[in-house]
Amino acid sequence: MRITELFGRVKHRYLFILAGMLLFLPPLNLIPQTVGETNMCGKVCPRLFLILSTKGIASGALSNVQAMWFGVGLVATVLIITFFFGRLWCSHLCPIGGATELIGRLIPARLKISFAKIDAPAFRYGYFAVFVAGAYWGAGNIACKLCSYRVIPFLAGSPFEPAYAAYLSTSMGMAGLLTVALSGFFAKGGRAYCNCLCPVGAVDGLANYLSSKFGFTKKVRTDPGKCVGCGQCVTTCMVWALKKPEATETVQRDTLSCVSCMECAKSCPAGAIYYGKRQK
Repeated sequence: MRITELFGRVKHRYLFILAGMLLFLPPLNLIPQTVGETNMCGKVCPRLFLILSTKGIASGALSNVQAMWFGVGLVATVLIITFFFGRLWCSHLCPIGGATELIGRLIPARLKISFAKIDAPAFRYGYFAVFVAGAYWGAGNIACKLCSYRVIPFLAGSPFEPAYAAYLSTSMGMAGLLTVALSGFFAKGGRAYCNCLCPVGAVDGLANYLSSKFGFTKKVRTDPGKCVGCGQCVTTCMVWALKKPEATETVQRDTLSCVSCMECAKSCPAGAIYYGKRQK
């Protein structure tokens, strides 16, 4: 079965998300263990290699790539898939964003925080700039400690590994847990961390935006000829990538933020949202 057919037939993403969690997170850690790691830090980390090193940009970048080669390969694979098929990693397989979304669904709606008023791309790429240059400004270590790719695996592994529970009880561990809780578990849609703070999401969003300009790539798109402007998809979008400007009759999609989850398509009464190539 081709990946596009699989994407179109799956009614629920959660089986894929659970599979991603089983592969990457404790207690199984199946993929990290293949390269000698116990969590998503070290060689498996898909984020830390992006931080500029004080050793020098070129030599530091090479050192980062060598140290975190699996994470580099993972990000490269994600970007290739995103270019041709949309952000399937973020919406269907990422164990971190998937965990915050699933846990968030267990929390009552009245306790949820809406981040929809935040200009996500502006915030995301501002933070991304700080993240990349963090070592020079002394913030690299802090970004690592607050990273959801650290907090979620430690949280999942804390019942099995006392050291993880001990870390989460420290001031830095609690700060990281609070960051993930507010921007993940208690965020409306469960994906505010993904949309505003994730460095992988930042580069993945750029790949999705740029590749959407090509007619041969397959993305989640809106057919303006069918859109009735009801706005139901806007309220469904977990990353507030859909807007209904007052001056227009149709919904606008921000491909920098869209994670290709297709939840909007499920809520569209007019069938205006589809997954495929750009219509001519």
